[in-house]
Amino acid sequence: MKTSSGLFALLLIIWSGASTYWYVCKIKHDCKKTKTESVVKNTENRTVINKEPLKNLNAEKKEEKNIIPENKKSDVEALAEKLKNGYTVYNFPKNSSSNNNIKNDFNDFAENLKLYLKANENANILITGHTDNTGTSEANEIVGKKRAEFIKSKLVKKGIEENRISTASEGEKQPVANNDTEEGRRKNRRVVITLYSN
Repeated sequence: MKTSSGLFALLLIIWSGASTYWYVCKIKHDCKKTKTESVVKNTENRTVINKEPLKNLNAEKKEEKNIIPENKKSDVEALAEKLKNGYTVYNFPKNSSSNNNIKNDFNDFAENLKLYLKANENANILITGHTDNTGTSEANEIVGKKRAEFIKSKLVKKGIEENRISTASEGEKQPVANNDTEEGRRKNRRVVITLYSN
């Protein structure tokens, strides 16, 4: 009995070591990372350590975040001004949460928004979904939220950090046009993107 439990313990230890090695070295590729080394010289009871001065990585990181290419500065500034009133995405089909008719300027908008957020660490995005008054208010709340989530997924795919995007739904509560006409209902089926600070 002691032999089998000893053998089991030995196999468990070997398995743990092999699993750890496989995860760290083969999956995470951490075995090949170089380590910072310092040269240590011992001379007559004195230890001298020669190290290169450490760079201030935080300062470099901040500088990097504040860099907006010159050719994009005016676009990013215009975007910030536009977002004070909200950037609106229209053309959502009735009772649909996706929109295959997003205008081409959405790609430029997303790129400029990404640059703005890199330069402004305290800025975040709120995406609010809206609907027309067709259907129940409960269903419209859900559709509005799904529309906001759809646009969020588009922005995340464009490289914007997911944790900086919040979504909400107003459903049919805030129409911008008359729901008695098809054109008015079309305008009410929208998503509005705004900025807010932490």
